Parts: sequence; C-alpha cells; structure tokens
Amino acid sequence: MEGLKLLNEECIAESKILTESVGSEKRMYITGPFIQAETRNRNGRVYPLGLIEREVKKFQKLIESHEAVGELNHPEDGNINPDRAAILITELKMDGNLAMGKAKVLSTPCGKILESLINDGVKMGVSTRGTGNLTNENTVENDFNLITIDSVYMPSAPEAYVSAINESTNWVLNESTGLFIEKKKRAMDKSYKDFTKKLDKYGSKIVVEAFKDFISTL
Repeated sequence: MEGLKLLNEECIAESKILTESVGSEKRMYITGPFIQAETRNRNGRVYPLGLIEREVKKFQKLIESHEAVGELNHPEDGNINPDRAAILITELKMDGNLAMGKAKVLSTPCGKILESLINDGVKMGVSTRGTGNLTNENTVENDFNLITIDSVYMPSAPEAYVSAINESTNWVLNESTGLFIEKKKRAMDKSYKDFTKKLDKYGSKIVVEAFKDFISTL
C-alpha cells in the first residue's frame, strides 16, 4: 500500500466567533470558511473543487453522529485523540469554492483553553487535517481523505505560518485497529516479526544476521 502524506491546511479567511444561549447556558461557536478549493493556499497546494465537495459530503456522517471532533492544534498523526478534543463541528456546507462551517467550542480541558485564548483576544482559526498525495504541480490527488478540522493559532503575518505538512512521513491505515501508523513503523514491525520467526526456526546461529536486518529498518 502506498503511504499517504499528512496534509494540514489553514483557511486564509478569518473565522468569526459567536456566542449562543441555550436556556441559561452560553456556548461559544467558531463559524466561517473552513476549507477553500481551487485556490493555492499558504502551503502552495490546490484542492480541486470536486474533491472538496466529495469530502464535505462524506463528512456529514460524522456531523450527524456527533463524531466530528477537532483538537486544539494539529497532532503529529492522523488519529483523533479525545483527550485533546476542543471543538465539535456541527455544520459544513459548500458555498461556491468554500466549505462554510460551524464548530462548537467544547467544555473539555482543551476546549476551555481555546475559549480562554479567544476571550483574551488571541487570534484562533480552523485548519483541516487529512491524508493524501500531491501531483508535481502541488495539486492534491483524488486519494485525499478529510479526517477532521482542528482549531489552530493564527498568526497575523502570512510569513509567520510554517508548513504543516510532514513531507518526510508516510501514513498507512491499519485495517485491524482503524488507526493511522507511520509506513516506516509498519515496515519495522514486519521486520521484527521476521526476525523472531528466524530465531524460532534456526536458533542462535542466525541471530546476528537477523538482528542486522531488523536494525536496518530503524
């Protein structure tokens, strides 16, 4: 299986902050453009409109089941960690080349941090997290999969943005666990299994050679 790259993208347009009351309870929401298609973004990448429309449509299932959870800042992999949950995406709809969204700030520890940052004037926004590959022209290919949308810190100067793509790491989906793992780690795990099989079959005579093969994958 070909490895997929982890793609994180900030939407250039600034999000808006709303406060809505439900009875005596007030909840904070982030609204605005969450994804932008057919425009070269800050990372120099272009997402085709048809691709974004497809992923937005798929994402509705997560919204309807209340599983569209986003974290406070991007993690280093494609897995969603509930301990880091900060927002719950409640709406995501296409409007021309934009996917307009709405996300509720959760009452979790990370959600409370996000709410405090916003209340103290820190500029926060949203950023998609997905896996996929790129063409030579830096267009996102059809194998792109939108995982979620995270809340991230948004510097005011465009040059202050750093590339959020980990180009050196490929990710593959572990079908037995449903989690993304590094392609290199999967190769290492396979080598370790081969190593232990050789030990069982041939004994100590092949220990050194088998160990060398295993070390070469690290």
